[in-house]
Amino acid sequence: MDAPNAQPGFDSLTDLELTPEILKAFAEDRISIPTSVQRLAIPPILAGKHVVLKSGTGTGKTLAYTLPILQRLRTSSEGRALCITPATELAIQIQRTIERYRDPSIKVGALVASGNARKQRSDIQKSTRFIVGTTGRVLEMYAERKLKGVTTVILDEPEPILASKGASFLLEVLSRPEPKLQLILAGATLGKHAEALIQRVMGADAVRPEIEESPLHTHIQHHFVPVRDPSQKDLSIARFFRNNRCRQAILFVNQPHLIRHVYRFLKDSGEYPVTVSHERSKAECKQALIDFARGDVNVLITTDQAATGLDIPDVEWVLHYELPTSAAGYLHRAGRTGRAGKSGTSVVFVSESERALLNRFGRELLLDIPIFPRDP
Repeated sequence: MDAPNAQPGFDSLTDLELTPEILKAFAEDRISIPTSVQRLAIPPILAGKHVVLKSGTGTGKTLAYTLPILQRLRTSSEGRALCITPATELAIQIQRTIERYRDPSIKVGALVASGNARKQRSDIQKSTRFIVGTTGRVLEMYAERKLKGVTTVILDEPEPILASKGASFLLEVLSRPEPKLQLILAGATLGKHAEALIQRVMGADAVRPEIEESPLHTHIQHHFVPVRDPSQKDLSIARFFRNNRCRQAILFVNQPHLIRHVYRFLKDSGEYPVTVSHERSKAECKQALIDFARGDVNVLITTDQAATGLDIPDVEWVLHYELPTSAAGYLHRAGRTGRAGKSGTSVVFVSESERALLNRFGRELLLDIPIFPRDP
């Protein structure tokens, strides 16, 4: 289906008839002009259509679906919205966005795996109009008939959601004739599970905006640093930090047990690292993100799973201690920089045995990944 044109005059987020409080929040965040994905997605979402948003990280997908839904909830007392995510961290990030731009009259609630189930169950009352949650906890509430009145469902990063063990029940819920649902899929990548859902539930009438911009190609530089032996990566990364004076960098590892090892090495090398992992408490991870976003530390060490949904402005560098397992994994990692029109750099530290896999990722993503020019 051809991408819909933006509504006439839809050149500013203020065209959404936002309240003064919300406009103030936009002004504080220096947001006035909608991104391409917002310009194309907001009109059909406002019209209640099924919408599929395939767009790179940092293009503004979250606001593209939350803003029109918040407007509908504000202007009508009917219906509730539910956003399902594959990870707690992403759910929390989306909830923060909703809380920042919602009208005070709209109550928001969370259903996440790391939270207290009994408390969350009591919090999700009929007056809760916008709910954000992880797949397992949301399906528990559906099974207990606690999510009545939901009329809009968003799957943010649908592929891992639809590949989870609860996917068959979720498909049954989404396929029910009543209540009639508006379904929105939003992700940087859409695989076979998402495409099957589109065909089965959304049908030919689903609006699929053609998003031309891709920060992966337009705002992010991609490089690699050759390492003779994997055991030399610690020294190579420490030297990289020293030579390039990295003020804000996210460093990805594959294995959670490596987080502590890399943390100790960088700290001993004079850097100021923090970590986000499932071994740390929710409060500890939240404080680490605050310290990193505030600039009190200069490197955040994490894994792909723990970093799902991270949206921290002004991240200059994404560094890969190890290659991710797929090209989609590289896309999600690299997308932690180059957000909201800003520039960034993604650098992979690779041994000779890893070069072939890096080259394959480059071909799949249509990226040129040359050697980093300033590294000794």
